[in-house]
Amino acid sequence: MKNINVRAMIPATLAWVLATHPLGATGYGGPYEYLAQGWKNMALAPEFYWDLEVKRLSSAYHPEEEFLTVSTEARRSWGSEAEMEALGSLTASSDSADFAAALKAGAIVPPDAAKATGQHEAVRRLLATKELPAALPEEFDSEFADYHHGALAYRLGKDHWDDARTAWETLLKRPEAERHYRSVWATFMLGKIAMKREQAGAVTWFQRTRALAKSGFADSLGLAADSYGWEARCEWKQGHPEKAAPLYLTQLALGDETAINSLKALIPDRMPVDGMLNYGPDSVISGGGRSLPPAQMAAAEQQLKLAAADPLLRRLMTVHILATETQRALSGGAPGGRCTRWLGFIKEAKPEAFEDAEYLGWIAYSAGNYDEAAEWLKLAKPDTPAACWLRSKFERRAGKTAEAQKSMAKAFQLLSGRSDYGGWSPAETNDGGAWGDGQRFRGAAAGNLGALHLERAEFIDALKTFLEGKLWGDAAFVAERILTADELIAFVGKQAAPAAGTKPELDSERIDPREFLRALLGRRLVREDRYAEARHYMQAPYDKILDDYVQALEDGANEKLPKAKRARAWFHAAWLARYDGTELMGTEGAPDGSDMDLVNLRVNGPGEEDRESDGSGNKVVPPNAPQPSREELRRLKQHRVSPEVHHHYRVIGAALAMRAAALLPDNTEELADVITQAGRWVTNRWADRKISDRYYYILEKRCWKTKVAAATLKRGAFVEQSGPWSSAEEAARNARAE
Repeated sequence: MKNINVRAMIPATLAWVLATHPLGATGYGGPYEYLAQGWKNMALAPEFYWDLEVKRLSSAYHPEEEFLTVSTEARRSWGSEAEMEALGSLTASSDSADFAAALKAGAIVPPDAAKATGQHEAVRRLLATKELPAALPEEFDSEFADYHHGALAYRLGKDHWDDARTAWETLLKRPEAERHYRSVWATFMLGKIAMKREQAGAVTWFQRTRALAKSGFADSLGLAADSYGWEARCEWKQGHPEKAAPLYLTQLALGDETAINSLKALIPDRMPVDGMLNYGPDSVISGGGRSLPPAQMAAAEQQLKLAAADPLLRRLMTVHILATETQRALSGGAPGGRCTRWLGFIKEAKPEAFEDAEYLGWIAYSAGNYDEAAEWLKLAKPDTPAACWLRSKFERRAGKTAEAQKSMAKAFQLLSGRSDYGGWSPAETNDGGAWGDGQRFRGAAAGNLGALHLERAEFIDALKTFLEGKLWGDAAFVAERILTADELIAFVGKQAAPAAGTKPELDSERIDPREFLRALLGRRLVREDRYAEARHYMQAPYDKILDDYVQALEDGANEKLPKAKRARAWFHAAWLARYDGTELMGTEGAPDGSDMDLVNLRVNGPGEEDRESDGSGNKVVPPNAPQPSREELRRLKQHRVSPEVHHHYRVIGAALAMRAAALLPDNTEELADVITQAGRWVTNRWADRKISDRYYYILEKRCWKTKVAAATLKRGAFVEQSGPWSSAEEAARNARAE
């Protein structure tokens, strides 16, 4: 394959346009890339996440029970129709399975097993209906019948709860051999009745539920595990947050993620949402312009003082502040009041030992109290992710970038792996697992470390780190705009090639971003006119489309061929550039992909709206903002995309079409078709108006007699219109798609 310099064919008009229109982003859809807000991310505390932090705390609990109830998705809508339906279905199937098991084991011995089974199923169907009967039909006398009578009374409403309690207590009075399958169920439901009636004995019922299951009674619904959350709710309603906290964390350790929201009820100064403290989005007294009434504020402060003296509540309160206050800082808020108040309460409490001292350091850091943050860091365990990260911040502030990088690398290493963050493994987490998920803790750590590598001009290490953190936007920026093509070829060559026939999907959370590097490299080599090398990295069918494109370029440039054949070849290449340009030569980031122009941002720093005041009314780049190295700036200039406009391949396609036009006679439908398509491809584009006007002038001068040009000339602007060559190309493209 010949390496034809296609970009040299772009008309000089475009150079004039680019010189008079400064390049920049066309919009903002981010932050898709961590580097898009690098000046903030590197100076401020990372964004902490309540769900990840409480999962970390829950890893200290190792309950023996097994979580078997309905999915977390259904349980998140507590009391909803979806949860009730899911619970009802699970209860019915478990009840039937237990009844069959009891018959098989001889735990119940009805005179007619088939008849007893039919009666049991009939009762189950009645209990599943919305229109409940006043009484249940006859069934074989057993623990199952006792439980059903209680279940009906319970569902009929609180006026019948005494009947439900009597039925279940009767069940529990049976000899142990006669209540193997329903003792756990009955005990659990007695706890729920007691809790709803706000009786202190509810806690005991839930504890008995677990004791019965542990001693061998059947627990087909996993109610022993479920009892932790209900017992925690009882303790919370009785004003015992210090008892509720470990129960909720145990519930979470079992894998029941509804505890994540329930734990928020233990935060004294969290604003109520629709009258409920434990559901809904975070809204705290220091945010949103709202505050608690004075009386509630005073009560909250008293509870905060008690929380500061309790080791577990202190840790929960600390991570809640981090999960809310650091987010406000990243969005331009001014944290401080809530942070400072909480640290003050902790100092007043004078605890003998500090767990998570590094997190207290992050609170002080978020409030801008750097000296205090450094003191907390001294009290922290040295090798936790949060401590290493905070240490890296201070080292970078001191200009010790090498040390900062090492500390940040340690933090990222500790965060790597699905279970390394706090040992959490019972349920799926999303910490850096999805595309563009730089807002999660591990992804942010990768972004921070990658940015440090860039500051030190360690470009390969930066690319590797961004890939490991699944920050594809940042990795693509390094691969496309900083590394040389040969460096990228060498890097990709060391990666395992994806399996034959695989097609990466950008919205997959499981995909390895290295799979995308091959396609990115292929497109970059096409942009650099290195077609033979590019083909090796193209996914089917674009390897063959690239062959077709290159052959068309060669035929168009071959002066030994007739002009008509050359013109047809130029237009075929133009069509491929326009309609397959994304896959053949499009950029992953700007100008074709992401709207965030990281090149402009790295060179010029944040825009006016993102700069900070220096106290004199001047807007300046925030202190400690990351600075690109001289080598990075040199490479960014060297590796510019030509032309650097959105969907640049359309401009290339139009330029190739005009090559075809130069070989065609005036006032032919083919000429009008070619110029019309070229004009349409660059019409209504902010950087291409001069090109569009030029093409219109040529159409007006050379094709004024043609039918294809008539509609455009009548309107005075390019309109959608097809001709002989574009119709043939469209038909061929449709056939290929089939």
